[in-house]
Amino acid sequence: MTSSPLRRVVSVVIFTALLAACATTSVVSEWRDPAYRGTALKKIVVFIVAADDATRRMVEDRLVSSLPKGTLGVASYTLFPDAKEVNAQNEDRIGARLAQEGFDGALTARLLSVDKDNVYVPPQSYVAPAALGPYGSFYSYGGYAYSSVYTMPGYTYQQTKYLIETILYEIPGGRMLWTMTTASVDPDSRRQIVTEVTRLIDGELKKQGFIAG
Repeated sequence: MTSSPLRRVVSVVIFTALLAACATTSVVSEWRDPAYRGTALKKIVVFIVAADDATRRMVEDRLVSSLPKGTLGVASYTLFPDAKEVNAQNEDRIGARLAQEGFDGALTARLLSVDKDNVYVPPQSYVAPAALGPYGSFYSYGGYAYSSVYTMPGYTYQQTKYLIETILYEIPGGRMLWTMTTASVDPDSRRQIVTEVTRLIDGELKKQGFIAG
């Protein structure tokens, strides 16, 4: 039967493995136009490329609501209900409308890819504290020392990674000012990805001076 200290070590190992599999979103790459010397943008249209309209509306609303008071965000679906009309053929018409309504920025985001990878965790050894410790007696020391080391065998688990690309453009010219790619690993839900990526977008835009701090 597994001793209580050993059970505690096994529990810690399992808990650590579960934490490793929990969702984390991080920045994979980022670029900023070094020539841009403008001030914080005042009015940004948020355009999300999504497989369905409900997702597009949900994410656009979430990003718009996260912008600080000094920056007005507008969901693109309120201007262009059909996402497919935002294309190069309609550039002049779209640009004219955005300029007429006072937009000076456009924020876009899309899912680049969903990758599934097998991650191998090598064997690891842990020390399980015994009840008496090594100071009971010489005769019990050997049993204490050898029984206190627990080795967890190596194992493999599947990891799902969602790569999302975000780009900020200057309006009306359409010049790209900033772009960032994020990776979300093993998210619990689509909403969790949106929350974590939104937090990173806000933080980076503030740090780069594109929106009010």
